[in-house]
Amino acid sequence: MHVSAMLRRGAIPLVVLALLAAGCGDDDDSVSDETDGTGSSVEVPEGIVVGAGINDPEDVNIAVLQFLPAKVSVEVGTPVNWEWNGPEPHSVTFLPPAQELPPPGSDESLFAPTPPTGPYDGSTLINSGLQPLGTAPTPFEVTFSAAGTYPYYCVIHPTMVGELDVTEAGGDVDTPADIAARAAEEQAAGLEEGRAAKAALVDAEPTQTQNDDGTTTWTVEMGVTTEHTDVLAFAPTPAGVKAGDTVTFVNNSGAPHTASFFGTGAAPIQNPLDPAVNAPAPGPSPQALASAGFFNTGLLPPNAPPGAGPPEAVRSFSFTVPDPGTYAYVCILHAPSGMVGEVTAT
Repeated sequence: MHVSAMLRRGAIPLVVLALLAAGCGDDDDSVSDETDGTGSSVEVPEGIVVGAGINDPEDVNIAVLQFLPAKVSVEVGTPVNWEWNGPEPHSVTFLPPAQELPPPGSDESLFAPTPPTGPYDGSTLINSGLQPLGTAPTPFEVTFSAAGTYPYYCVIHPTMVGELDVTEAGGDVDTPADIAARAAEEQAAGLEEGRAAKAALVDAEPTQTQNDDGTTTWTVEMGVTTEHTDVLAFAPTPAGVKAGDTVTFVNNSGAPHTASFFGTGAAPIQNPLDPAVNAPAPGPSPQALASAGFFNTGLLPPNAPPGAGPPEAVRSFSFTVPDPGTYAYVCILHAPSGMVGEVTAT
């Protein structure tokens, strides 16, 4: 199956394994400092600015999948800008009335920008494209020509939905300070949710099964998804792995992932749309790891909708570890978010 058909609530950032340019939002010097309802200081841009998601400034593994704030009210003719604080990419996509949002990642034409050519009335597609993708985000500004309610979406995160309520002149609208304070509040809630989910992921006792031959099969969870976040991290590989044991990667999250080992002589895959990302290597599960060569789970689909995804056998892949050593691995799709790990066998 092509990678685009496998995207379910997750993302495929078009990046290299060297963790190129952990994308960040546009710097805007036109800001002032005010306080939100809690007394905390927030930066207030002079114009209307909405955040298109954010990776936790303290932990790049945690991606908040929200527009910040989710709802904004403006007058007709007011420019609205979006900013990106990646590296996890997102789009800002307005659809015409007759068009439905396709399954995540299924329409690659939506990965590219379709910017507005003038004031927007809701009758056509306008789209930022996926940003950031290894370079600084391209500014995306929309001015609305008619009053109404304008929903918009991220094309690879279907729970990520925003809304612009546009009123005639003199209507009740948000100020930049309103927007900044509400964005800070919603962001803080998302970060708290993601941090708690990551703590639960990395603190959980490793699952192990004793085999009849005296070896152990260890299970490694591939990330975790909450209502508003993706945790782009592997559960730590158990410390007790011994030569002869098996490590099974299981994707119970809401995003697709790989566990990919690039040993001696294996060139890192530069493009996540490369067909090699999809394919198990050197063959179907189970496989035996070695210090040389390329070993890959292939693209393991998410458990999405939650609890109703493909069978666990489809979302799993096992490697035996015949020899002592350390074997580093990465999720090719989420390398910029630091989704890496290693198996150390004694």
